[in-house]
Parts: sequence; structure tokens; C-alpha cells
Amino acid sequence: MDQIHVGISGEEEWPRLAAWAVLVEEMGFDSIWAGEHFTNWRPALSAIPVVATFSAVTSRIKVGTSIILFPLRHPTVVAKEVSTLDILSKGRVILGIGVGGENPKEFEACGVDVKERGARTNEGLKLVRNLWTKDEVTHKGRFFNMEGISMLPKSVQKPHPPIYVAGRRDAAMRRAARYGDGWFPYLYDPERYRTSVTKIKEVAEESGKGLSTFEWALYQYVAIEESYEEALTVAARSLGTAYKQDFTTIAAKYVVLGTPSQCLERLHQFYEAGARHFVLAPLGSAEGRAKRMEIIATELMPQIRRFS
Repeated sequence: MDQIHVGISGEEEWPRLAAWAVLVEEMGFDSIWAGEHFTNWRPALSAIPVVATFSAVTSRIKVGTSIILFPLRHPTVVAKEVSTLDILSKGRVILGIGVGGENPKEFEACGVDVKERGARTNEGLKLVRNLWTKDEVTHKGRFFNMEGISMLPKSVQKPHPPIYVAGRRDAAMRRAARYGDGWFPYLYDPERYRTSVTKIKEVAEESGKGLSTFEWALYQYVAIEESYEEALTVAARSLGTAYKQDFTTIAAKYVVLGTPSQCLERLHQFYEAGARHFVLAPLGSAEGRAKRMEIIATELMPQIRRFS
């Protein structure tokens, strides 16, 4: 039977990140995650320092980025920061990456052409992997050039920390198959997840890449309330505010909604579609966060781990 992992995302907990991370580990979750935005977004932090905070106050749980905006960073800096985190956390880091683009002002602020984000990411991921695994790297590319570069010390995880590739489109699936160690989509329904698994396997086979250690993850928004209708309202309001668009008619498609039993039924559909690492992102008011965390830990997580 495939091993199932349950993680949780909650960078909105930033006023008390350390205490929250300790609680998440104590509640038995397998992983804890933080995303980021740089500019022109709701209040948000940078993912790498948040993950460093998580790793400093925990000892068992995996710590991951969900996600870093990869094309806005130089790959050498990403390689060094993540290998450092892996050493300090004793081998617990997962690098979740995405290309961004929904907020072009971030690219403007960082001096990066938003139209180049995919190509920059593909080239940069190859470079990161080489810096992690090779004694000396020479690279001549469209965006990055270096000769005779070495990076020490190497990470604890071998051959390197896993890279989960996020996204929703075919280009992201190809990127995951060729350069990643895991698939990490968001705003998906189960059927679309199933289709993406098939496409990634096809690309990997064409590329001659084995997927025996590949991780099938899912970043999943969850709205747990006393009724489906109440959860739908919470989801549409929360995501509409976050993404600055109307989610009224599409929240039911992309969010796991309703009572705990209704949420489990929907999550099982994702399991049947191929997902094995569920990173849950709870939606709702700040006042109800503690209750939602307890429900996820006591009513959802044990049942998810029994999926078969």
C-alpha cells in the first residue's frame, strides 16, 4: 500500500509562527508549509525564512515551501539557501517551486520579464540540481552562466532535497516530469489531477526518467463548516479576497467543502486520482482556526491515512 502523508499550510499564522509549528508537529502532521508573495498581494512573508523558523522549533516534521516564486530568485542562491536549511533541519526540507505570474507587479519589482518565467525556471532547476550533486559546475545558458563553480557542504538528503513542482498547466506537468521529484498542483478537481498524473508519466517515459521515488502531492484548500452551504460561502469569500476574482461559481469545483465526512469523501476522490501527499490549506475566519486545526488532526488526518 502506498504511504500517505498529511501536511498543513498556514503562513497566515505569521504573528505566532514558531508556536504554531510546534503545535502542528505535536498534533501529528507529516509536513508543514509556507508560501510567499513579494508585492501587491495581501500581507505575506517570504517562504525561506518562514521555513527556517519551522525547522528551528521542530524535530520530526517535514518543512516545505508552498511555493517559492522560483523565477524571481537566482538559482545559485536557491541552491545555497535550501541546502543550508536541509543541513540545519537534519534532512527535512522539501522545495516546492512555481513560476508565479498571477501578479505581474512582482516581476516588475524584481526586474524579471514575466514572459520569461517558464524558461528561467526550467534552466534554473537544472542548475540547482547540478550545484547540489556535482563537485564542479560549468553552465552556459540563456539566463545563467558560470564556470568551475563548486558548492559545499552538500545537503543531508541524498542525492538532494526533493523538488515539488507546482502549477496547473501542461508546461508545469512537463517541468515536474523532467526536473522535479514531485507534482504539487493547486485549484484542481480530482479528474484534472488524474489527467495530470497520466500526462506526467507519459513525459517521464519519453524522457527516460523513472518515477519510482516521485511524490504525488496536492495543495488543497479546505473549508470545514457545519454545513456544505456554509462552507461554500466561506470558500468563495476567502479565495475571492486572496485571488481578487469571483469564486462564487467555481469554489465548489476547487475546494474541499462541507462537514468532515463530506470533506473526506472528496479527498478520497483525489486519492483515487493518484494523490498521496495531501497538503491542506484551511479556509475561514481567524477566530475559528484552532477548531479547524483540531478537526483536521482528529477527524480527517487519521481517515486520510487509511485511504485504500
